[in-house]
Order: sequence, then structure tokens, then C-alpha cells
Amino acid sequence: MTSTHLPSDFQLQASDHEATPIGTVVPYDMVLDRELRRFSKDDYGFDQLDLLFTRTRFEPMAVNVGQALEISRPELIADAVRAISATRPAGYIYGCTSGSFVRGLAGERSLIEAMQSAGREASAAADLAVDTAFGEPDAEPEAHQDPTAVTTSGALVEAVQALGGIKVAAATPYDDEVGALFDQFFAEAGVDLVHTANLGLRGRIWTVPWQTTYDLVRRADTPEADVLLVSCTNLPTYQVLDRLEQDLGKPVISANQATVWAALRQAGRDYFGPGAALRSLSGAPAEPAVAA
Repeated sequence: MTSTHLPSDFQLQASDHEATPIGTVVPYDMVLDRELRRFSKDDYGFDQLDLLFTRTRFEPMAVNVGQALEISRPELIADAVRAISATRPAGYIYGCTSGSFVRGLAGERSLIEAMQSAGREASAAADLAVDTAFGEPDAEPEAHQDPTAVTTSGALVEAVQALGGIKVAAATPYDDEVGALFDQFFAEAGVDLVHTANLGLRGRIWTVPWQTTYDLVRRADTPEADVLLVSCTNLPTYQVLDRLEQDLGKPVISANQATVWAALRQAGRDYFGPGAALRSLSGAPAEPAVAA
């Protein structure tokens, strides 16, 4: 059994350490739920986000453009949001890079709108059901604001923009066809993408060893790149981000890291995980407080 050792001056405050519930929609083949949770921990090791996962419907497809299109249909994502809305999340995440870049910026925006609209409507329907159950069907309906919403590709763009005018290199596990759409999306978003390295995988991305991820990012790097992006929420990165930043001497931002960072930002919380660049943007210490 493991235990958490807290400093002597630690005082538990519910407002500080109560996790923000976030409905998290991921593809049917997503394996790295645990990595998203690890990225969300605060400086004492508590989860800052209560990530409530749901998955898209299973489709027996390879990782390719067709799969990315299928798992990112706005109506499919809206259905997933409704399925988890009973937990009353404060916001939603669509945790898939390819699914949020495959239709370009307009497609990414449609996913944000689908999550916000479905979340707002589901909350209103849940309140009406409760009022009816308690015999108050004519109660004044509560006004519901749009929940926050984050997509992984949108979070990567947000991180690059927050770092300022920089040149970017990228590492992806995709084949060249999916990789080309990655390049197009970031070019459309105004990101100066100078080089991309692809692994060429069409499945089981979560089985990629840490060393392979490390080598891929090293291969993607160029002298003119100011920052490295690592795509795909199913590609493990938590263990290698700090090592890569130390070895390359520049920021390295991964899909899962950026997704959590953006969700924390919308929740008014700081990011304390691996990666000095995003920690500095959050006002958190330059060194990670929670050991990898």
C-alpha cells in the first residue's frame, strides 16, 4: 500500500483540493486514461480534475483518416456527452488529436460547439427531471451556461500561441496520410510548422515503448524549431517529457499534457506536471513537484 506524505504546514482546504469534474470523451481504443489523470495532479499529488471517461462506439478500423473521421462526428461526440452528463461535469474534453484536426479548424470548432450544446441541454433536462420528481414541474427553469470544452488539437494550438511566435517541429505516430492532415491543421491555425516526423503506425499506438517515443521526438527536432509537439493521446509521453526538454534544451509539449493543461486553465487551476514550458505558463514552479 502506498501513502502520501504531506508537509507539516499542509492544511486541507476543500476549495483548493476538491477536483473539478470534467466529462472526458475519448475514442473506443483509448488506453491512456491513467496518463491524463497523472498530468492533472497538483503540487501535493491530488487530482485537480475528476476525469469522468466515456468512449465512442467501437468501430473495427485501422488508425487512418477514415477512423479519424468516424470517431469525431459531432453527433457522435454529442451523444457521448449526453451519456455522461448525469455526473454534472463543469466542462468536457474531447481527448483525441487526429479526431480534432482531421476536419480542419472548422471541424475542431464544431466539436467544441457539439460538446457545449449537448452539455447545456442535458443539464437542463436533468434539472427538469429532478423538479418533476419532487413535484415541482412548474419551477422556474435554471439558466444554464455553456460548459467549458477542450479538444486536444485546440489545446496544442493554444499552448503554442501562449508560448509566443515560435517555430514548431512535430512528432506523430501516424502514417503519412494522417500526418499530412496534422500539418494542414496547424498551418491553418497559423502555426509555423518547420518539420514533422511520423512513425507510420496504423494501430496499437499505446504499445510504443518510451525509448521509441524519445527517439521519434529527437528525429523530429531541427535546429530552427523552438518547440516540439508530440501528437496522439494514445502515445505514452508522461515519463519522457522532462528528459526530452533537458536533452534538447527546448519545450516539448505532448497531446495529453496540453489537453490537461488547457482544461486546468479553463478551471482556473495551475499545471504542475512534467514540462517546464507549460508549468511556467501556469505560474507553477519550474521544477515538477510530483515525481514521475
